[in-house]
Parts: sequence; structure tokens; C-alpha cells
Amino acid sequence: MTVQFRHIMLMIKDVPAAANFYSSGLGLEITKLSPNMAELDANGTKIIMHGVEESPKTGGSPILSFHVDNLVETIAKLESLGGQLEGRIREPSFGKVAAVRSPEGHLLSLLQPATDK
Repeated sequence: MTVQFRHIMLMIKDVPAAANFYSSGLGLEITKLSPNMAELDANGTKIIMHGVEESPKTGGSPILSFHVDNLVETIAKLESLGGQLEGRIREPSFGKVAAVRSPEGHLLSLLQPATDK
């Protein structure tokens, strides 16, 4: 049996607003958009957003992980679009790390990788 990962799907109440959050906040390209469905290109990985009347009450939120060039700038941009920083910015040996909750409640893991000096 062959298994191939195809995309991540998020169940979203306001698809156009959520697509704008990821596009404007992280620079992801919106490849398809309608009031009830959006597809974004995350550097070759598809994020599909499907409209729902209510957010799912069971199951956990997927965590979307992104590497960013400037963590503080990215957090500020996402907060201006309705995101909320979860906890604090941490600085382990491999870079700066933070978590941001989207307006729809999905968790984004952000990493600014350490640079060799």
C-alpha cells in the first residue's frame, strides 16, 4: 500500500477572513478562493480551508509549523490580523520559537532558525 500526504484541511467558519490571515500574515499564496473553500500554497504544501457553520467541538487542532525570517515581525503582523501569541517567545539553541493562535483558533508554530555567526 502506498500512502502519500496530500494536504492539511482546516474547518473554518469565515473562509475569506482566514485565507487573508494566512496570506497577509505569512505571505502564503491563495490559489483558490470562494466563500466556502480556499486553497493556499505553503511552499508546495497545500492548506485547504473548508467552510463550516460551527467550529468542530471534538478533536484537536492541527498545528501548522512555519519557518520565518523575522519572528517578532511575523508575530506583530499576525496579531494585527487577529492572531494571539500563546505563551512567550522562547530561544532554544536552534533558534527563536513562538506559538500564535489564529482568529479561528488554530495553532501556528513559528520558528526563526538560528543563524551561524
